[in-house]
Amino acid sequence: MVNKENFLKQRITKVTEQLEQLRKENRKMELTQIMYQNLGREGPLNVKKEDLVELGELINEKLKVIDKRIEALAKQEN
Repeated sequence: MVNKENFLKQRITKVTEQLEQLRKENRKMELTQIMYQNLGREGPLNVKKEDLVELGELINEKLKVIDKRIEALAKQEN
């Protein structure tokens, strides 16, 4: 049987992990919005310097997904 203190510690840990996961998801969605807002735009991007590295990683991740999808479609055609 778990006492109240341990129960609360477990709940706090679980909720803290959930909060961190939601923060990561929100950040990813924010960067995705920035990416699409600047897609096809000529000239300087409307992006902060500190966001560029994360934006580059997101773009590479999206490109990998696209490449995998292209490969899957090519295999279906053969």
